[in-house]
Amino acid sequence: MEQGINIGKLFGIQFRLHYGWFIIFGLVSVFLATQVFPDTLDNADDLKLWIMGITTSLLFFASVIVHELAHSLIGRANGMKVKSITLFIFGGAANMSEEAETAGSEFKMALAGPASSLGLAGIFYVLYINLNGQSPELAVMNYWLAQINLILAVFNLIPGFPLDGGRILRAAFWQQTKDLTKSTRISTIAGQIFGYFFIAAGIFIVIRTQDWLSGVWLGLLGWYLSDTARTSFRQYTLQQVLKRVTPMEVIDFNIPKAKSTQIFGDYLTQTPNGAYILVEDENGLAGIINRHNLKNADNLKSKPLAELYTPVSQIPVIPPEENALDIARRMNEDKIEIVRLEGKNIQSGFITLDSLIAYMNKLPVKGITDA
Repeated sequence: MEQGINIGKLFGIQFRLHYGWFIIFGLVSVFLATQVFPDTLDNADDLKLWIMGITTSLLFFASVIVHELAHSLIGRANGMKVKSITLFIFGGAANMSEEAETAGSEFKMALAGPASSLGLAGIFYVLYINLNGQSPELAVMNYWLAQINLILAVFNLIPGFPLDGGRILRAAFWQQTKDLTKSTRISTIAGQIFGYFFIAAGIFIVIRTQDWLSGVWLGLLGWYLSDTARTSFRQYTLQQVLKRVTPMEVIDFNIPKAKSTQIFGDYLTQTPNGAYILVEDENGLAGIINRHNLKNADNLKSKPLAELYTPVSQIPVIPPEENALDIARRMNEDKIEIVRLEGKNIQSGFITLDSLIAYMNKLPVKGITDA
C-alpha cells in the first residue's frame, strides 16, 4: 500500500506527499533563505528572505508536479492507467499500474516530463529578464527556478532506468529488438552504472574539496539511482512472472474453519494463529473473518463468530481467466485483502493477500527475480 498524505486530485489523479518530502522541503527552504538569496540581495531582511525561500521552495515542488503530471497525462492518453502522483525526498513519481504497450508510447510518455521542465525553465527565465530591473526579489526567485528546472530536465535525461532518459533508452532498444525484457535489463544496468558514478563523484568531492553537503547529496542520489534501477528490474521481472500465474496457484487452502456459534475467545484459544477464519452455519459456508480488520479484538472475545464475519456474498469475485498480476493490482487499487474465485467451490476458492505475498516471496528463492 502507498504511504503518504493525500493533498487532493487534479485531472482525476490523486496527489500525495510522502512523509520524507517535508525533510527536503525544509532543507531547500533553509538553503534558499540562508545561502542563495542573501548572496544576491544585500539589504533584504530575514523575514523577507524566509518568505522568499519558502515560496520558491513551494514553486519548485509545483514544478515537479507539472513534470510528473506531464508524464501521467501523456501516459493516460496512450492507454496507461495512472493512479497517483507522490512527492517524496528525491522529487516525484507517478504511480502507473500498467507498463506502456508499445515502444512509441513509452518514448512519448518518458519525454513529456523533461520537455515540461524545459518549458518551465524557459518561462521562469523570461520572467527573470522582465523583472530584473523592476523587482530584484522576484527576479532572483525566477532565476533560481529557471536553473533548477533546467537541472531537473537534464538530470532526468540521463540514460539510466528508471530516469526518463533510461525509459527513452529502453524505448529505443525495444523498438529495435522487439524484446522488452532485454531492453529493460540494458536500461537498468545503465541506471546502476550512473548511480555508481554519482557515488564515486560524491566521495571524490568530499575528499578533494571537503564540500560535505554536495558530496553526500551526490552520493545519496547515486545510491538512490542504483538501488531503484536494481529494484525496478526485479519488479518488472516479477510482474512478467505473475502474468503467467493462474489464480489456482495462489489460492489459500489453509484457512481454518469454525462454526458460527463458536465464541471468538474460545476459537483463539484453540487456533491462535492465522489471519482468516471461514465461518460455517447450518447451510454451509456463511462468511469469512479477516482478523486484520477486527478493531478492539480483545473486546470481541465474548462474541460468537456469527456476529463478526463478512458474508460470502460481499467478498469480491474474480473471473478464473485473470492472472496473479491482475489480482495483485486489484487488491492494491481497491485496498482489499481477500477475493473469491468465480466458479470455484466457495469452500476453497479464496485468494488472500497473505497467500499472494507468500507465493511471491518464494520466487526470489527460485532465482526468478534476480537481476
